[in-house]
Formats: sequence, C-alpha cells, structure tokens
Amino acid sequence: MTDQITMLGNYDSIIVNFSTGIDSTGALYWVLRHFPREKIYLVYCDTGLEYDINDRLLYQVAHQLKIKPVLLRHEKGFLGLLEHRGMWPDTANRWCTAYLKRDVTEKWIRANRHLLGETCLFITGERRDESPRRAKLPELTVHRTTLKTEKKGRFTCHWLRPVLDYEKGKMFEWGKALGLAAHPCYEFVERCSCIACIYMPDRFAVENMKRYPERFKALLQAEMKYGHTWKQRTSLTELWNTVCEDNPADLVV
Repeated sequence: MTDQITMLGNYDSIIVNFSTGIDSTGALYWVLRHFPREKIYLVYCDTGLEYDINDRLLYQVAHQLKIKPVLLRHEKGFLGLLEHRGMWPDTANRWCTAYLKRDVTEKWIRANRHLLGETCLFITGERRDESPRRAKLPELTVHRTTLKTEKKGRFTCHWLRPVLDYEKGKMFEWGKALGLAAHPCYEFVERCSCIACIYMPDRFAVENMKRYPERFKALLQAEMKYGHTWKQRTSLTELWNTVCEDNPADLVV
C-alpha cells in the first residue's frame, strides 16, 4: 500500500505526527525517503504529561533534519482537563488522546490550510504488534480534516501509517540511520508514552516516579481530591508509597 502513495498525487504538504518515540521516528525516516524535506511539518503535541526533554527534542530533530517543527498544546493541558472531568481517562473514554492530541492537531490543520495546500498526507507511527487494537488499523484512510464540499475551499488529507507491519527493532535501525539517538526513556521503560500513561505497566510508572517525583505530586493530589484512581485497581498513591518516603497527603504543589 505504501508504494501506492506516490500515485495518489503530488502532495503539497506532509505532516508527521511526532511523539519523540522510536515508532514516530521510524515513520519520519520513511517520509524522508519518499518526500522532499521542504514539504514536511514535524508536529508534536505536548499533553502536559510528557517527559521534560520532549519539547527540546522536537526542535533538535527538526533542526538536524532541516524540517519545520510545530509544537501544539491544549489550553488546559492534562491537569486542567482532569480537574474539569473529575476522573482519569480509561479504555472506554480516552479523553487524553482525543482532546490533547487528536483535537489540537485537527484544529491546527484546519487553521493552516493556507500553508498546507490542497493536498496533505498525515503520517503516524502505529505498529500492528503493539496491541490488538492497532493490529486492526488500516494502513491508508481519509483524514477527518478533508473538506467534503468546496464551500470553504479544496483540501484533501490522507492518513497513512507506513510502519504498521514493521517490527520495533527496525524502528531503532531507522532512527540510527537518521543520526538520531533513541529517547532516553527507553533505558527504563518499553514505550515512549506520557509519564503516567494508563496503559503502562505499574512497574514503568514506578520507574518514572523514581526519576520525576515532582511531576507526580499534582497527579497524586488529583487522585485524593477526586477519589478516582489512575487505574481501576491501581492508584498512583499506592505505587508512590512503595518507592517514595514523602506522605502523599502532605505534598504541596
């Protein structure tokens, strides 16, 4: 399917949805092999729950590869939305992804059609072997920002997942081929997600707590305030008590 992309048209712009993780880095490698750098936008969404280094990595990668960086943030961020909703996201309601990544990205695309042109290719780095849900994802589809009529102009956006059928090891190889070091979080976790992702194993949340205790204080207080835990059967407070001496009830943020 990816071989057919060049036959779909001469795209005016390419958006790479960049997480600073290895899979989106592999997707970026694929893009650079197929499209000119001047058409590429490297778009990163700061949810407010990311590793501190991520914003800097976005600009470093963009500068090194000579492509355009775009940093996006929701005005409320994760903690603001958590306060508004009074509960953590879960499998049935992944509001973190919907509001903090999908919606802010689509808003930026719609506001910048004048820069993106009439045809755009949206790239993400999902791989099938990451989860049963991702195993069912289509490689190519029409993105939601595509205009259905010409009342507001012409804009067609295709959504491509070019690394769906590759293994994780290939992503590390392609990152090295670009001259990019893997995110430092891979030294202690398996995936470069947010620091308290609801899908990460408890042991990885503990590893992040050890390294970034200050980042977890507000999250611990949110659990106590709203009476809704990080996971259905696991609270961040319980994990905190296994690795940190400070009493969560005494934390001031």
